[in-house]
Amino acid sequence: MRKRRVDWQKEIEKTERIRRRGLGYTVGGFLLAMFWMFGARQMGGELPVASMILSFIFIAAGVLIFFVISSRQKRKKRDV
Repeated sequence: MRKRRVDWQKEIEKTERIRRRGLGYTVGGFLLAMFWMFGARQMGGELPVASMILSFIFIAAGVLIFFVISSRQKRKKRDV
C-alpha cells in the first residue's frame, strides 16, 4: 500500500495551534496561581515572601525560554 502524501502546510498549522493552546494553558495556570496567592493573602494567611519571589523568578525564566525558542523557530522558518 502506498502512503498518503504529507501536507506540510497543514502539519505546520496544527503545530502552531498546539503551541498556542499550550501557551494558553500556561497563562491560565499562571493566573490561577496568582489568584490563589492573592486569595490566601486576603484571607489573612501568611505566605513566605521568599517562595513568592522564587516562583516569579521561575515564571520569568519560563517566559524567557519560550521567547528564545519562538525566535529561533521564526529564524529557522525565514532561512528555509
